[in-house]
Amino acid sequence: MKSLWLRLRPLLSTFVRYMHISYLETRSRYEGTVLGILWIPVSTLSFSLLLGFVFRGSATMTQVDFFLYVICGYVTWNFISDSIGGSTAIIQRRFDFAIHNNLSLLGLFGKVLADRGFEFGLDLLTVFLVFLVLAPSAYGPQMLLLVAFIPILAVTSLAVSYIVNLATLFYPDLANILSTAVRLMLFATPIFWVVEERSGVRAVLEAYNPASYYLMMMRQIFGVQPVDAVSWLIGCGITLVLCSIGFIAYRRTSSFVRNLR
Repeated sequence: MKSLWLRLRPLLSTFVRYMHISYLETRSRYEGTVLGILWIPVSTLSFSLLLGFVFRGSATMTQVDFFLYVICGYVTWNFISDSIGGSTAIIQRRFDFAIHNNLSLLGLFGKVLADRGFEFGLDLLTVFLVFLVLAPSAYGPQMLLLVAFIPILAVTSLAVSYIVNLATLFYPDLANILSTAVRLMLFATPIFWVVEERSGVRAVLEAYNPASYYLMMMRQIFGVQPVDAVSWLIGCGITLVLCSIGFIAYRRTSSFVRNLR
């Protein structure tokens, strides 16, 4: 047990340090405003309210249930879209930052993940408060799945981030293509629309869009959808594939990237 703690302690220390730095950087970004970092959850809540009460959900859902469906999906989508669109120039733009702070290549991507995770944490807290007010009965044992979901989402984000950035290093035009693709994926992902029949365009988009399964997992955690083992298995399978690709890419290119100027 002591040896395990000695191994985990540096990781926990690094995690706490990164999150503290992310907090300070985020606070400085909103310095001078009345709400400060609360603008992040306020923005998320406002957009979710707009989507939830303007768009028509499902005949089987009340307007409130649809809003809960939307906010769970939108918060998860924000994290996913930032993992893709926000990773096109990490090395190119933050290389000097990494050198100045004595960060390894992995440390640089870990720091960016911490920034992303800090904002996701604020959004997640917003979701908890919304459910506490509108659907307190949703709190149940299925919420323990969050303990598994957050690490799954984190390692997927880390892998995708490195793969995307590596691709844009070799093919800079991909940055614009990916930026456009992420905007299109907003409408091709079931954030503010519901699949009511197992056929048709929406059903196809849900089945073949990898992001859909992470949204499903989030909604199942908060009881918006019933827990489905198949969606979790597919989501974990997608994570395993992406992490394997990311790990192989890192092993083969890390020395090259370190020396890149």
